[in-house]
Amino acid sequence: MADRVLIVESPTKARTLGAYLGRSYVVLSSKGHVRDLPERELGVDLEKGFAPKWVVRDRRLVAELRKKTADAEVVYLATDPDREGEAIAFDLMELLGDGHRFARVLLHEITPQAVRQALQEPAQIDLAKVEAQRARRILDRLVGYQISPLLSLVLAGRKYEGLSAGRVQSVALRFVCDRELEIQEFRPEPYWELWADFPTTPPFRAAFPEKITAQEVLDQLLVDLRSGPFTVKEVREGEVVRRPPAPFITSSLQQTAANELGFSPSRTMRIAQELYEGVEVEGKPVGLITYMRTDSVRVAESAVAEARKLIKRQFGGEFLSRKPRVFKNKNRSQDAHEAIRPTAVERTPQMVRAYLSSEQWKLYDLIWRRFLASQMAEGLWKRTKVVVGRGELELVASSSVCQFPGFTQVLPVGKLEDEDNPLPLGLAPGQVLPVPKLEVEEKKTEPPKRYSEAGLVRKLEEEGVGRPSTYATIVSTIQERGYVVRENGSLHPTLLGFMVTDFLRRYFPQTVEAGFTARLEEDLDRIQEREMDRGRLLDSFYRWFSPQLRQAEEALRRGESRFAVESDVACPTCGAPMLVRLWKGGLYLGCSRYPKCRTTKNLPAHVAFRYRPDRVELKEGLIRAESAPAAPCRKCGAPTVLRHGRYGRYLACPSCGGTQPLSSGVGCPACKEGELVERYSAKRGTFYACSRYPECRFRVAGTPVESCSACEKGVLYEDPRHGVRCSNPRCPSRGTGS
Repeated sequence: MADRVLIVESPTKARTLGAYLGRSYVVLSSKGHVRDLPERELGVDLEKGFAPKWVVRDRRLVAELRKKTADAEVVYLATDPDREGEAIAFDLMELLGDGHRFARVLLHEITPQAVRQALQEPAQIDLAKVEAQRARRILDRLVGYQISPLLSLVLAGRKYEGLSAGRVQSVALRFVCDRELEIQEFRPEPYWELWADFPTTPPFRAAFPEKITAQEVLDQLLVDLRSGPFTVKEVREGEVVRRPPAPFITSSLQQTAANELGFSPSRTMRIAQELYEGVEVEGKPVGLITYMRTDSVRVAESAVAEARKLIKRQFGGEFLSRKPRVFKNKNRSQDAHEAIRPTAVERTPQMVRAYLSSEQWKLYDLIWRRFLASQMAEGLWKRTKVVVGRGELELVASSSVCQFPGFTQVLPVGKLEDEDNPLPLGLAPGQVLPVPKLEVEEKKTEPPKRYSEAGLVRKLEEEGVGRPSTYATIVSTIQERGYVVRENGSLHPTLLGFMVTDFLRRYFPQTVEAGFTARLEEDLDRIQEREMDRGRLLDSFYRWFSPQLRQAEEALRRGESRFAVESDVACPTCGAPMLVRLWKGGLYLGCSRYPKCRTTKNLPAHVAFRYRPDRVELKEGLIRAESAPAAPCRKCGAPTVLRHGRYGRYLACPSCGGTQPLSSGVGCPACKEGELVERYSAKRGTFYACSRYPECRFRVAGTPVESCSACEKGVLYEDPRHGVRCSNPRCPSRGTGS
């Protein structure tokens, strides 16, 4: 056994470091967190200063690590350089023995040079970081573990594992729901745009500079503009300077990868983790990018110098910024890590393309170009602005022409609005122009757009909700819970998502308040910066949370908090309004006069609806859904109806009493004989499995779409985290969904 042992949390990182360090070190993996709060209990002593009860996640693994480190003189803890990594390092030190043998190693990039330097400069575990992580974990447990059971009892009338309320995810869900309400309440208003096309050489277009919102104003403008000649009133020339953006931080990487590559935030972070931990290049593992969870735009001086050297050699000195460009961090950003950049800018995307998967290469190329561009010269455009008019009326035309591309040589940006509007040469004040053709286009104001995943990350960042390490998890969690669905790149709240948000607004309003959650994030930062202690934060939080919890529990005991949303659908038996209820993860309609009237009605999963607080309009969507042809009974051929049972939804035949599973219409790729049908379990929620179970045990976690034509061995299904993807992990198209 070697005298020196190095422990990381990831097996991939362990393999990379093992290749760097050779036989002089034993490199081990903790496989993530080694301790956590217990799954089946609160695990926080509310009477003793919120003391946590930590339990070992895998005793066999810890015993193996203890055995392999028993004789080591030094144990280096090289877990990730963030709060979670610091907490893992602390837990390892406590579980594996004597604290004096342990040294903390911070690896901001995984390259031979960086690893050697980090080992030569070991540090102590940052206990303030550990305290901040502990505080976050306890906060999340206090909220999630105590609100989620109430949420289940209120919405479903029983404990249901599929429902949960998180300290940060609830705010994200509220953002999506509020945006949907804005869209529903929006009323479009007409307006007109007016411009004149002048038949010069070349022809050019001048626009009236304001929106016209009244028909009478438009009519008068047209009369005035048609009554005389146009002259050039003013010609101005100026310069448009476009400066490169800062190197990526976590949020900007997620947003840009979503917009340019179609990657979801969770997919972006998974690929970035692979590039950070190490990819085999020319037979040797190498970390290609620096640590990918950061909100700092700081870059090491050595990396800046390398980039500037490459720019001068490859593009010429004129493409280099006048001096090394330094970007300013936002307030309260953690400056412990650099921005996300290539570990060696000389390692161009073309050089490593043969060694990377398609998605790895796309992300590396994006990171490399963004970093290189940050040290390049500005792009310059010459802009000519012309004001033409008749009397006091003025129309404006402008044209921009690129004079020097600068950083856009490697980081293309969108065209300026007026780049495709050339102006005639020699226009001068006082010049009379030929009679133009007037054009009018009527438009309507548009509602705000739904959030995309990238847009939601941007909103979380703007509001100070969450941190770089949590954005991807927040966005994926609200989808996995069925509170939000992604359609055509946009996030839509489900009816269940609205109901969860309204429950929280009513009983725990601060949990969906962005400002309150942001202040908690700032307090966690203060703990890390040694400006606040964990006990003070937890005590302050629980002082307002505990009374609200008691009030909600008391209302539940009195039967006042059975939360249901009234619909516009009348009970077919008694005519009373029907309420939206939840059972086994699915929604249905139940008579509001229950238990006097026990009539229920199926509610299709994707029924169209309009939501109002405590009321939802379903009738039109329900009529459309029910008018769709029903699947015929396999026994007698009669139309079936959708039912909810112990194991989820199924089809029942009113004629013969037969039942059959809800088919996806997609064949099983494993046995080629069965079809994929909908199933439900309390642990997994809704999933799809082969109809020949237990003979064939194939299953997928999302809704099947079709057989995969790329590999002919899998099925394309809607993965809530990665979009549409193939079930075959070796499929060449694996992960092409966004």
